[in-house]
Amino acid sequence: MVINKSAEGGTRTRTGLPDDFKSSASTIPPPRLLQLLCLTDVNVNFKCVLGTKLKTSGSMGVPKVVCHSFEQHLLAAQAVIQNTGLTATSRSLVSLPVHHVSGLAIVVRAWASGGEWVLPPKDWTPSWAFDAGITHLSLVSTQLIRWIKEPVFISALRQMKAITLGGSAIPRSLIEQAYREGLPLITTYGSTETASQVTATALGDSLDRLLTSGRCLPDREIQSAADGEILVRGDMVHQKGWYATGDLGQINNHGYLEVFGRKDNRMISGGENIYPEEIERALLEHPNIEAVIVVPKQDIEYGQRPAAFVKMRSNLEIQPDDLIAFCKERLLGYKVPRFWYAWPEGLAEHQKPSRYAFAKLLN
Repeated sequence: MVINKSAEGGTRTRTGLPDDFKSSASTIPPPRLLQLLCLTDVNVNFKCVLGTKLKTSGSMGVPKVVCHSFEQHLLAAQAVIQNTGLTATSRSLVSLPVHHVSGLAIVVRAWASGGEWVLPPKDWTPSWAFDAGITHLSLVSTQLIRWIKEPVFISALRQMKAITLGGSAIPRSLIEQAYREGLPLITTYGSTETASQVTATALGDSLDRLLTSGRCLPDREIQSAADGEILVRGDMVHQKGWYATGDLGQINNHGYLEVFGRKDNRMISGGENIYPEEIERALLEHPNIEAVIVVPKQDIEYGQRPAAFVKMRSNLEIQPDDLIAFCKERLLGYKVPRFWYAWPEGLAEHQKPSRYAFAKLLN
C-alpha cells in the first residue's frame, strides 16, 4: 500500500512547502511533499510546534515519554537522507512500527526527501519488497538473520539501494556474511531520545567499519565519558546539552563508534561483571538461533547467574548441552548461561524485547 499517492490515484505531483513551513532560525531546507488541502491555509513554525510524544522501549521497566518538535525530526532526517541516498524517486518500506522512533523516522525521511513510503503486508519478504519497487529497507538483526540464509532473498536484498541495520547484539557473522554477499549494508546507532540515528557507516564501507556503529552524522556530537558512557549532543536531541545515553562504548582511532552494551544491563555473578549483549552476540552466531535475550536470575551462591531465552529456527527445540558447548568456545566460563528457556510466543520480530518483562518471567 503506497501512502502518498494523490487522492485521484493519478500521477503524483510534488510541491515545495511555502516559506511559512520553515522556521526562520532553521538551517534545514523545506521538505517536499504532496499538496495537502488541510495544510494550504496553515502556517507552521516547526521549531515551536510539539511534533511527537514517543515512548521508549522500556527494556528495563516502565517506558518513558520523549518529546520532539517537528523540526527536530526533520533535522535528524537530513543527514540520514544524504547518507542513505534517499531521493524523490526512492521508495522506503515502513518495515518497523511507526509508534517507535525507528518506524516513524522511515516516514519522515521519505516525506522530507520527496519519495514514497509503503506499508507492507504482515508476512512480507525481501522478494515481495523487490517486486513492490522498494529501494530502501530498515531492518533489525532478527529479520536479516532469517532471510540471509535463503538465496532467493539474498538476490532481492542485493537490488536495494540501502539496507539500514540497527538495534543491539548484531552478530559479527551476520555482518560478515552480508558483506560477502554484497548487500548495501549501513550499520547504525541511535535512540528515541535522539530522534533516531546518531552514527552510521556509509554505503561501500569496508568490513572493519561495518563491524562498528559508524561515524557521527552531521549536526550531531558524540563523545565517551570517563566511565565509557556514550554522550550525545545536537539540536535533534530531546534535551539541551549533553545527553547521557546509558550505553557503553568507545570511539576508535578512525572516529567510528563501538557499542558494548547498556550500563543498567550489567549483572554481577560471583564478583564478575557480565554484560548480556556479549552473550547474545555469541549465541546469535549459532546457525539455528533466530533471537536471544539474556537476563539475570537470582542465585544464593553467586548473586546472579545469566539465563537465556532462545528462539530457535524452524520450530527446533532447545538443546542446552549443545548450546553450552557452543558458548564455551566463545565465552569465559562464568559468562555461559546456566538456565535456558524457550522464547515467549506472540512477540513480533521487529519488536524490541523488554529485558524487564523477560526477567519477570523467571519469578
